[in-house]
Amino acid sequence: MATTPSDIGQPGQTLIISPELLTRAEFLSKVPKIMMKNEASFAWLPARSRISFVSDSAGFRIEAEQSPAVEGISGFGVLVEPAKALGFAPGKGCFLEAAIQDIFGRARKIRVYHDGHSTAWVGLRQGKRYPRVSLVSWDGVRLRLAYGSPEIRIASIYLSNPASLYSIERTELPVRLPLITSSWTLTGTYRVQLKREHEREMLRTRYRYPHGRVGSEIAYSIASRELGLHDVILNDPSEGGADMMSRDGRIVFENRLVTITRSMSEELQERQLAFQLGRLRTRLQSDLAFYRSARVGYIFLSYLDSIGLRTTAFEMKK
Repeated sequence: MATTPSDIGQPGQTLIISPELLTRAEFLSKVPKIMMKNEASFAWLPARSRISFVSDSAGFRIEAEQSPAVEGISGFGVLVEPAKALGFAPGKGCFLEAAIQDIFGRARKIRVYHDGHSTAWVGLRQGKRYPRVSLVSWDGVRLRLAYGSPEIRIASIYLSNPASLYSIERTELPVRLPLITSSWTLTGTYRVQLKREHEREMLRTRYRYPHGRVGSEIAYSIASRELGLHDVILNDPSEGGADMMSRDGRIVFENRLVTITRSMSEELQERQLAFQLGRLRTRLQSDLAFYRSARVGYIFLSYLDSIGLRTTAFEMKK
């Protein structure tokens, strides 16, 4: 049954319909600016953002504004690769699918939905679904998309190298961390400095996701700069799997950052770190069994102490 918005036609009226082919360019020209807000009130994300879609000689890109500014950035643009043709989803209208390429050569897909009269919206691909994106943010390194409902999740797309955010210094182990088995090797301990206020804000929050991002970014920085492990891919938790892995799949990583150790006594701190290492060991053993090409695994455990942020790294061969 054909339907129309109430301001165009009413039951009983006769309307003349003239079908026309909707082109990609015309679709983009009719998509209005999309207003978004921080529905979960995450402290490390801006309160609101507004995005529009632009197609010109430079290609197809997202133009966005965010408020308040993040690390001094209030406006930004992101180049994306659009599909050649529009799609249609029953009950949702027309959409244009596009891919956002990260620095590791991987693509995350989004869809821009608009039926010509309802509110336009953006969906982020998760499996076979495209849950609605409620906020888009850029901090100079990570493009972040808040998505889903009622539980809001975050996806981080790295458009710049996160190793630039951290200063790493090799140091001595301050407490006795027991090796889990004789097959484990302690590869190093490091003192870590956060260069920006934004990452310090991520550590102050009570949420686990920003802690996990900082922990994995520190691990990536150490693996690439200190251990010489090149061609490492930093994964996003929203995609599942190992936290990091080499491009050929021969090396896998499990990373964690613990904040509750900051005010603990030395004895309690050792117990907590041993507990976390045990959990990471279980996860890494699962990764080594799951990924057939994997031959070596690494654990990076970062934690806060009375002085600051420290990271220990362990290696295990399959």
